[in-house]
Amino acid sequence: MSENNNSIGMNELVNYEKKSYSPFMKFIMETLWKCGGSDKKILEYAPYSDHIKHAGIGGVVVATTVMAILAMGFAMHTIFASPDPSGAIDPITGEVALKGNWWITAPVALIWGLIIFNLDRFIVSTVKGDGTENITILPRKGKSSELLAMAPRLFMAVIIGLTISAPLETYIFKREIYREWKLSMKQLALSEEYRIEQENINLNKRTHAQFEEKDKQVKLQQEKYDKANQEYQDELSGKNTGNGWGDGPVAKKKERIKDLELQELNRLREELATIEKEKEKFKAEVETQKEKSTKEVLASKPGFLDQIMMLERLAHTGKKVAKFDPVTNEVIKGKEDEIYGKASAPIWLVRILFMIIEVAPVIFKFMLNKSSYDWMQQNVEQILEAKQGISLHEVIDEKNNMHVYRENYNASRIAEVTKHQNDLEKENAIHAMRLYAAKEKEEIDKDPDKFIKND
Repeated sequence: MSENNNSIGMNELVNYEKKSYSPFMKFIMETLWKCGGSDKKILEYAPYSDHIKHAGIGGVVVATTVMAILAMGFAMHTIFASPDPSGAIDPITGEVALKGNWWITAPVALIWGLIIFNLDRFIVSTVKGDGTENITILPRKGKSSELLAMAPRLFMAVIIGLTISAPLETYIFKREIYREWKLSMKQLALSEEYRIEQENINLNKRTHAQFEEKDKQVKLQQEKYDKANQEYQDELSGKNTGNGWGDGPVAKKKERIKDLELQELNRLREELATIEKEKEKFKAEVETQKEKSTKEVLASKPGFLDQIMMLERLAHTGKKVAKFDPVTNEVIKGKEDEIYGKASAPIWLVRILFMIIEVAPVIFKFMLNKSSYDWMQQNVEQILEAKQGISLHEVIDEKNNMHVYRENYNASRIAEVTKHQNDLEKENAIHAMRLYAAKEKEEIDKDPDKFIKND
């Protein structure tokens, strides 16, 4: 076989015709191409490697869209959740499970997914590298900085990745978040108890001071009564006079004094009992407030923002407790044992994973070498531009930098035709005026009086 025949045989092995798939695979491939912002008609005639490459880009866009829908679904489920009427128990928290409102969750999640899908498709569709696998960091001769061109798209992709990851992180670390939430609520409950005590401390001091003052008065009055009673008993027995007169006028007088002191003592005792009841009532009210506040705090459920805050707390702080000596059965002062450290590494690994998924298409498109699809797309664009009268020109400036500008032939043609038409109309108008003037001159020569009017 000749060399010429070998080349013909190689050409026959290359199928330049449109690629075909089964109906299901065709639907999948075309859908992924559309999601990645690729031209289906050009791809149909491109090599199979381009099919896979552009389907992969579209697949990443679809994946981020699905994650965005799930993330917003989890967020809406948490925000609008209410206790499950059936009383089902959450296996993670051990409490009554929360049931989301699907009438709110589903449409909001779908709308959010469409927003992320549109942004992702816009980002990957507008990315164009220099056709090499190296990312240009600094501008070079004839090439702009790909890193600068990539920066705004990367920034958008990172923000989208963080937005998507936050709700999913709350679900992934749900058990740890719930544990941290219960610990935080216990600390908050103690803080609330202390706050209630501090708010009522002045009133408690005033009530206690009144009780102490009234107790002193009761004790003093008790002494007065005991003294008056003793004098009365001595008078009855004749101890003071030694006569044993018994119940005489003096005894009657001392009895009245004793009775008055007893009445005053009883009155003071009643007042003391009233103050003591108020004191106990106040103490009970404070305890009731503390108990109510503690129950409310401990029974509170974490919202979406609460879960994000607990996640950040896990990422920045660990848990330490006082060191315990098992030998002496006492706490060692000044020493602590760390139960667990900061969980920043696993949390950020999850975040970085979502950011990489979001950022990868942008980076990969800048790193892709130009393939058949790219040249075919460029060819189609130039053909369409040429058909519309648009031509590209390359100009090298004094610094040897290449610039590309477009020249619109259709616009130039229309402008030239309009200009020529205007010039011809102008010439015709001048010629018509000249002929009219000549004809009028002949008529004047024949009959000048016709054109001269005398008043």
